[in-house]
Amino acid sequence: MKLLIKIISSIVALFFLSNTFSQGNGWIVNLGIASDNVLAEIITTSKTPIKNYKNSEKIYPELRFFCEKDNPGIFMEINWKRFISSFRNTEIGIKTDNKQIKWMKFDLDKSGEISYLKSSRKLNNLIDNLNNKKRLTIEAEPYSEPSITVDFDITELKKYLNELSILCIN
Repeated sequence: MKLLIKIISSIVALFFLSNTFSQGNGWIVNLGIASDNVLAEIITTSKTPIKNYKNSEKIYPELRFFCEKDNPGIFMEINWKRFISSFRNTEIGIKTDNKQIKWMKFDLDKSGEISYLKSSRKLNNLIDNLNNKKRLTIEAEPYSEPSITVDFDITELKKYLNELSILCIN
């Protein structure tokens, strides 16, 4: 019986592998991403735009949680879609609902546009703090520019993080 359940689970996983499921509430669930060694991810887009420093175009940063193949730990990244800094890390302000802002050190990718936290106790504490909240406000201070702030609707984040955890373990 256990073997039959495993086979059925594998068939279902293969069926859904490399598929994207857009949720009506702004979250997208991706499975079997071909690039970046990512197994599964959840992504949402900010509700508020920021200006691209190269031109006056409005851009909407993305909040992404994901796990890698052979690593069930959850990672978090913010794709600002614009240059933030050329340094390896930067301070990012995190505020939930009407709480006070807390500053955390995030790493930056080589492009200087994506800030991220690897799976760690610090990230786990942040995720615990985000659960059951409605709004996430994130602030960054791009190099030699005024600070930028974006808001994300995280009302259903707990639900999608639970789904992501299950996908990452299997």
